[in-house]
Amino acid sequence: MKLFVRLFAVIGVLLAAGWWFRAELTHFAYVGPSLMRLQNPEDHSEVPIGAVDVQIEFPDRDRVAVETFECSLNGLDVTDSLTVGRNGAVGEIVGLREGENRIRVRVFGKSFWGDRFVDEEQVVVVRVRAAPFLDLA
Repeated sequence: MKLFVRLFAVIGVLLAAGWWFRAELTHFAYVGPSLMRLQNPEDHSEVPIGAVDVQIEFPDRDRVAVETFECSLNGLDVTDSLTVGRNGAVGEIVGLREGENRIRVRVFGKSFWGDRFVDEEQVVVVRVRAAPFLDLA
């Protein structure tokens, strides 16, 4: 009886974890391992000025169609401000506004399980601190 209770508990925990990570599991089942890894900036990070360094890695270089890489800041294309190569993209994005800014990166590549092309998109929110109010008069 104790063995049955333990087995039931383990199965319950596995089902709960599967439900919690269902989006990631669906992505892995369809695409395979991620086409790109956004190393910098981290999601919901805060920067003091209106520029942010961006570093993106393509872990599986053979699957990524590098020429389809695009990056946008608040809906505007800023791909030209990054240096894109076979192993990733790096550069600085300027023109961040005060408050929240959305950086969206997108790339096409081959699925791990077949030869069909899929796209992968990641969105990061970066917050720029407001300038201090210095007028005290």
